[in-house]
Amino acid sequence: MLIGKQVFKMLWTEPAGQVNPGKSRNSTHFSTVLLNEQAYSEIRYFVVVRNKGSFSQCIPIQTYKGRGATKPNLNVDDHGVIHTSKTAPVLLPGEQLTKYSIRVQPDEAETLEPSSRVNYGKAYAVEHNVKVLNIGMVVENHRYLIESYFRAAMCD
Repeated sequence: MLIGKQVFKMLWTEPAGQVNPGKSRNSTHFSTVLLNEQAYSEIRYFVVVRNKGSFSQCIPIQTYKGRGATKPNLNVDDHGVIHTSKTAPVLLPGEQLTKYSIRVQPDEAETLEPSSRVNYGKAYAVEHNVKVLNIGMVVENHRYLIESYFRAAMCD
């Protein structure tokens, strides 16, 4: 079972979409599924925001191919730095993030890339019966920030 403010990674599969199906993500992680549709699979990182019984509400962590929050057309106001280092990584050139960074106490040798950004404005339901690999826990004095930023992004 996932627990509040846990950071984990898992295999995530979603529809590939209609723009350049099979080519849009420079990857071979595409498969053909029911009705001859394309699906895309990758390892994704998440933070648990709320436990909802048989599933948890989670928000994604992404590097945007190392670009952090400089990725074009990104809602920068919904993003923040998340890290496993002792001190917060320096913002990338051109980044204008305003939220306090979130530190994760990692398990064993797990780490997050310095360009990792958490998206408070995009919630996913992750069922508790899927296999996940624990990365660590958000440190105690940063947990209220996750809740606050998530609530604010969902109310916009």
